[in-house]
Amino acid sequence: MGKPLSMDLWSRALTAVDEGVNCRVAARRFGVAAATVIRWHGQRRSTGGYAAKPQGGDKRYRRIEAHAHTILTLPR
Repeated sequence: MGKPLSMDLWSRALTAVDEGVNCRVAARRFGVAAATVIRWHGQRRSTGGYAAKPQGGDKRYRRIEAHAHTILTLPR
């Protein structure tokens, strides 16, 4: 999975959109995909912020924890 783009880039692209630049033009100006700026703009409209969402993490943790007692009592 890739790293999130810098918050400075997010801020500059969204500032351009606020100034009346089309999302696709702003994307071309800052060298990102048009869908990226459109998604950032939509996220800011719906949540009021544009911070990157957390990435990664253990998605199976809860399933394993549900069986912790069984796992820990297995003979070695």
